[in-house]
Amino acid sequence: MYKKHYNYFLFDLDRTLWDFDTNAKNNIKGLLDIYKLPLEDKDQFFKDYESINRKLWASYEKGLLQKDFLKTERFYRTLLKYGIDDLELAGKFGREYLERMPFQKVLMPHVTEVLVSLKKSGAKMALISNGFKEVQYQKLTNSGLSNFFDAVLISEEQGVNKPSPIIFKRALNAINGVKQEAIMVGDDFMNDIEGAMIFGIDQFFYNPDELPCDGGPTYNSSDLRDLLSLCALPQ
Repeated sequence: MYKKHYNYFLFDLDRTLWDFDTNAKNNIKGLLDIYKLPLEDKDQFFKDYESINRKLWASYEKGLLQKDFLKTERFYRTLLKYGIDDLELAGKFGREYLERMPFQKVLMPHVTEVLVSLKKSGAKMALISNGFKEVQYQKLTNSGLSNFFDAVLISEEQGVNKPSPIIFKRALNAINGVKQEAIMVGDDFMNDIEGAMIFGIDQFFYNPDELPCDGGPTYNSSDLRDLLSLCALPQ
C-alpha cells in the first residue's frame, strides 16, 4: 500500500486521545455516590445522560445554547427522568462534574505509543478541540498529553468550532504546516473528518466502533496504531 509522507498532524482530543466516555462514566458514578441519589442502575443513568448531552451539545456547537445553560440543563433533564425535579441540584451536579472531569486520566488504546513515535520522528502536532477551555487544558496536563503538542486550539478561545475550516487553518499555521503534508486525526466524522475535507487536508477517521462510513476519508481505522503503519513518518 502506498504510504504518504506526513510532517504535520492535527488531533482531536475527546474520544480520539482522551477516553471521554469511560472518564465521564467514572466521574458521574462517583458523583452519584457522593450525592447518594436513589438510583438502582448507574450505568443506565449514564446512558440517559449521554443521550441528552449529545443532543444539547450539538445545539451548543451550532451556537443555539449558552454554555451556562448547557452545564445545568443536561443534568436537570437526566435527573427529571428519574423523578428528581431539582434545578439547584442539577446546577451543583453540573459544576462538580466539570471540576472533577480533568482528574480522570483514562486514554484511548495505544495513544501514548502513537504520540511518542510521532514525536520522536520529528513530526509537528497540534490539537483542536470543541470542549470547554477550563476543562480541556487541565485534561491535557493531568493525563500527560500536553507535552506532545506544539499548539493547542480550543474552539471557545478561537471563537469558532470545528468543522469550520478557520480553526483548521489556524492550527496548521500555528505549527508552520503545509496542507500537502498534513493530516487530521479524529473520531467525529462531521467535525473532524468533514471539517478537514473542507479545509483540504487528508483525514484519518479513528473509528473504534467500526461505524459505517460512506464519506470516503483518506484512512478509516479502529486502531490508532494504523496511523503509524499507513503513514510514512518523517525521517
